[in-house]
Amino acid sequence: MKRFLLALIVLISLGLCLVCVLQWQREALLRGRIVDLVKQLEAENKLRFVAEQKVHEYSQEILRLEGLRAEIESKLLDATEDLRDRTVDQSARGFSIAVIMNEALRATSELEAYQQLAGKGSDALKQRNTEVTAQNAAIEKANAIIKQLASERDAAIAKLNARTQEFNELAEKYNKRR
Repeated sequence: MKRFLLALIVLISLGLCLVCVLQWQREALLRGRIVDLVKQLEAENKLRFVAEQKVHEYSQEILRLEGLRAEIESKLLDATEDLRDRTVDQSARGFSIAVIMNEALRATSELEAYQQLAGKGSDALKQRNTEVTAQNAAIEKANAIIKQLASERDAAIAKLNARTQEFNELAEKYNKRR
């Protein structure tokens, strides 16, 4: 019976060893799966963190672009208002120039009429010469005003062109960043 019990104990010991080996292998597989899952979790956390950073960066960029858009819109409104004001001013100046030219033409025709009368009398000629001198002074004054208005117009147009160019450059920058 001793042999039977000894054989039974050996068989039971071998069976337990087999169970231990199987459990050890199963535990090794489970630990491997746990390590893989931990790595996947870390990778997903890193991706989530990167995604959150990108969301923050994109929101900052959106805020910056909205600020640029508002700035461009305000500059456009200013430029439009300035252009409208300058157009009205140019129209008024054009009317003033037409009135001055009309006066100059009238004075010229009167001069011609008085020159015809000058042949008839020297007193009338002297009187007319003083009137013509006064008219010439008025014409010179009108000519100086016309030159001044033209130079102001040219300066205003140059400023408008510079502002328009700045606006176009700003719009190009804005469009490039879009």
